[in-house]
Amino acid sequence: MKLFQKLSDWAAVSFGSPWFFLFHIIWWGAWVIIPVEAFPYGLLTLIVSLESILLSGLILNATNRSGDEDRRIISKDLKLDQATHNHIEELRRHVTLIMDHMGVEDTRP
Repeated sequence: MKLFQKLSDWAAVSFGSPWFFLFHIIWWGAWVIIPVEAFPYGLLTLIVSLESILLSGLILNATNRSGDEDRRIISKDLKLDQATHNHIEELRRHVTLIMDHMGVEDTRP
């Protein structure tokens, strides 16, 4: 797996945790309470904006790859379902032939 993919997976798991949100609430609160810079907090706005751009890219990458994996699984399931359906139809034909040979009537509706 590529480094970017590993980073995206890690970001999707880590940044969705309650600890991530708690850390940011404490960090932003401290930024405002402790006068790191004067209002309107231009540096904080820049940092948060850059962080959101990077995180959204990582999360979207992880989501896209997850969707690709889901499509592969669905495709395999569909092929298995089709093969199973074909086997069941073949068995039904054999059972019908056996019933005809034995002279048994099909009483299904």
